[in-house]
Amino acid sequence: MNNISNHILVTHSKLENVPSGKIYAVVRKKGQACIYNTLGYRTPLNEADIHWKPLDKVVMMVKVVSTNVETLNVGQIYRVFDDTKYDERYIVDETGEMILFDRNMFKWEVI
Repeated sequence: MNNISNHILVTHSKLENVPSGKIYAVVRKKGQACIYNTLGYRTPLNEADIHWKPLDKVVMMVKVVSTNVETLNVGQIYRVFDDTKYDERYIVDETGEMILFDRNMFKWEVI
């Protein structure tokens, strides 16, 4: 449980209320790592039902004002992750791809 990061991107799910391609905050309750599904219920992270990849620490939330990237939506709110290993920041687009946090690619306002 301790090796699971605070945020994950679900890459595959067998559960109806945990759609793939979504970012979830990880909650630790009674020694179990869980996420809240689309109905608001705690769902244990079980590798048999859910496949995920860990994400870095969230440093801020931004709203996209304009974009050159087709997979980002204007007006949508995104989490900005801090990748300390490569000394850069990124957001995750609608397809689950990591997009470099760069003003040349899109404009934002901090929330």
